[in-house]
Amino acid sequence: MKRKTAGWVIWTANLDKKLSKKEGRKIPKKLASPRVRLQELIEACSSLNLRFIAEEKKYPRCWWMEGGRVIVEKTKPKPVLMREIAKKIKEIRKEKEERRKRK
Repeated sequence: MKRKTAGWVIWTANLDKKLSKKEGRKIPKKLASPRVRLQELIEACSSLNLRFIAEEKKYPRCWWMEGGRVIVEKTKPKPVLMREIAKKIKEIRKEKEERRKRK
């Protein structure tokens, strides 16, 4: 029996460009980023002012990979929320890359 969660469960694997849909990616490849880390997922949720809980867990379909998940408050439909988080992760990576280049 499945248990109900208080929010949407979003795994790092759901946003990973390197994974196929069968392996767990839930968004289009053009929005996804390669090798999404839990810390990036946390940063994206924080910058979008989402209420969430982060957990270091293994995604069942890719149990050998590092990763984790966040449980985000249900404020929007899950696909919309995942796309927003994926876009924010891309923005964060771009900002960090620009800062690295300036140094």
